[in-house]
Amino acid sequence: MDLHRVVVSWQGPQVQGAAVNVLHFDATEQPVPPVAAIRAAYASLAAALPTNVNIQVPGSGETINDATGELVGVWATTAPAVVSGTGGTIAPAGVGMCVTWLTGGIVNGRRLRGRTFIVPIPGPAFDADGTIGSGALGALSSFATQMQAAGGLGVWHRPTTTGGTDGTSSSVLGFRLRDKVAYLSSRRD
Repeated sequence: MDLHRVVVSWQGPQVQGAAVNVLHFDATEQPVPPVAAIRAAYASLAAALPTNVNIQVPGSGETINDATGELVGVWATTAPAVVSGTGGTIAPAGVGMCVTWLTGGIVNGRRLRGRTFIVPIPGPAFDADGTIGSGALGALSSFATQMQAAGGLGVWHRPTTTGGTDGTSSSVLGFRLRDKVAYLSSRRD
């Protein structure tokens, strides 16, 4: 199966490094991914994002084969407007929220799942005990519901070896949110 890859970029003074969310959409369902619906989902997060953080859903991208990960085409459409955060200027570095995407796929005896990190989030999005506030969790739930309703959202599992053909993908059937801070790290930390 072929997948449209949508690389959503994050920019702003509170964003650390080259921050992106990589999403995959079933290319057999539509000639281009639903960029307007993706943008609307991110717009529902505006109050849960720091002021001056901008999110750009692209107007073009790649189409890949899910078994090999090889490029099989490109897609292009009109890029939607930038989404700007409105939640405040103070944001803890590297922490925020996370959506876990649930699928019916099984890979190597385990359920195939994906994650989308929403990092950073502003100080007012946290409760006094350091967990995520109900307003921010509500916005995250709206985001996840809209992303799933956009149609064709999937999770891709890359091939396990270089040049391999054992990659796969599965449609998102639901999502899970946790009232727990998610943080970004790297293997170099």
